Amino acid sequence: MRTAPPSHLGALLEGYKLLRRHPAMTLGLALLAMLLAQLAPALELAAGVGPSLIFQPIFGFTALLPLEMYFIPRLQAQLDAEVLNLPANPAVGWQGLFDQRWVMTFLTRLGVSVAVGLGLLLFIIPGIVVLTLFGWAPMRMLLRGEDFLAALKGSQAAMARNWPRIVQAVLALLLVALTYQMAASWAMDRLLPAMDPELGPSALLRLKHPAFWFFNFLGGLLNLWISCSLLALYHRLEALVAAPS
Repeated sequence: MRTAPPSHLGALLEGYKLLRRHPAMTLGLALLAMLLAQLAPALELAAGVGPSLIFQPIFGFTALLPLEMYFIPRLQAQLDAEVLNLPANPAVGWQGLFDQRWVMTFLTRLGVSVAVGLGLLLFIIPGIVVLTLFGWAPMRMLLRGEDFLAALKGSQAAMARNWPRIVQAVLALLLVALTYQMAASWAMDRLLPAMDPELGPSALLRLKHPAFWFFNFLGGLLNLWISCSLLALYHRLEALVAAPS
C-alpha cells in the first residue's frame, strides 16, 4: 500500500500540478515577472538614484506590484474555481467575483505584511504569531468572499486547531525559496564583474546583464510555484477544518 507524502512535500507537489494546468499562462506570467523585475533598475535610472541597497528593494517592490496585487491572486482564484467549483468561487462566474474582491484582498494582505514586518522588527515572535494566525485572511477574502473581520477570525480559528502541520508546510515552502535565493546569489557572484559589496550592482548593469533577466525569469517561475503551493495548502487547511474532530 502506497503511503501519502508528508504534508509539506504534498503541498509542493500539488502546487506543481496546479501550475501545470495552464502552461501557456504560466510561461506568460513568468515572462511578465521578469519584465516587471527589470523595470526596477529602469525606474532607478529614470529617478537618477545611484547604487543603493536601500532604494533597490523599494523600486523592486514598486515594479512587482501589478504581479503581486492582481495577476497572481487572479491565477489563484481561477485555479481554485476550476478545482473546487464552490458557490463562493464557482467555475462559471469567478471572474466577476474576483473583480469585486481583489482590491480589498490586496489591502488586507498589505496590512498583514506590514504587521508581520513590524512584529519581526520588534521581537521576532510577534511577527511570527501574526503571520501564523492571520496569514490566511487575504485568501479567505479572495476565494470565499468573507469580509475583513470574518476573514481574520476564520484564519485565527483554523490555525488554532491545525497550526503544527500547516506551519511545517509553510516552512518547507520558505526553505525552497531560500535555497533558490542562495543558489542564485552564488551563481551571480561568479557571473558578474567585481563590484563594491556595500553598494551592489549598478542599475545599468542590472538592466543590461543577461544573468539578471535569466534569474528574474526563474524567480518568477518560483514565485508562481510557491503561490500555487500556498493555494494547495489552503485547500488542505479547509479540508482539516471541515473534517470531524
